[in-house]
Amino acid sequence: MSRFKIINLIDKLFITIAVFLIIYAWINFYIRDLWTTFILSIIFTFASVYLLYFFINKKHNKKNLSNQKLKDVAENFLAFKLAPLNQKLELINKILSVEHITILKRKSLTYIKENKKVLVIFATNIDNLTQNDLLNLLATNNSSEVECFEIICNEISPNINTKIFNNKTIKIVTKTSLYMDYFLKHNIFPDKSEINLNATKISWQDILKGVFEKKKARPYFIYGLLLIFSSIILPYQAYYIVFGSMFLLFSIICKILPKFTNC
Repeated sequence: MSRFKIINLIDKLFITIAVFLIIYAWINFYIRDLWTTFILSIIFTFASVYLLYFFINKKHNKKNLSNQKLKDVAENFLAFKLAPLNQKLELINKILSVEHITILKRKSLTYIKENKKVLVIFATNIDNLTQNDLLNLLATNNSSEVECFEIICNEISPNINTKIFNNKTIKIVTKTSLYMDYFLKHNIFPDKSEINLNATKISWQDILKGVFEKKKARPYFIYGLLLIFSSIILPYQAYYIVFGSMFLLFSIICKILPKFTNC
């Protein structure tokens, strides 16, 4: 058995004991029979731990997939955005030429789709494409022989009107659709060798990581254990049970939080 399997087993055992103590304390608060409390606590503990790990595994797999997709979209768009114009033109031309007849020039790219000429416009320098940005782009790149425009950008503002001209079609390609419908669909991607998205950011997740560090699980567990046992021999039983349960819950969070954050 590998070292990591042993660690996972210890973590599961730790969480099981913490859950058992919480459940036992609360059942014992209402039911004074020792054996009845013990048996019910065992049943509820195994049911709770099973559901907890079932949810963790499901959530963990889903988050891994979602985070990886968002990372791929961001990395590929950043690489595409930072590339020189000639590389952008060559990459999109390579993708579009698979299905369409393309016309690649030094500073522009057009292709034929359904017998209509489409002009590709790069607006990757605009973070959030607005209606005014759209008007400026069309005014700069307007051409009488072009019937359609394809604008590649980061994101678009809500309620943007793409039907500015009745006789022209405007298609806006955001970074997500660029990745899904162009790069991923044709398995052709920009060069990502010179980009790095591992910039340090402070978020609520970082704060939670500090409060619920894995190394704090043991102190939380000890505090909770002391308070739970104190509720048996000292007055103000509800007080000790509540705060003892809270510390035990914190110790459980310290163990399971890395399963969500290390994705």
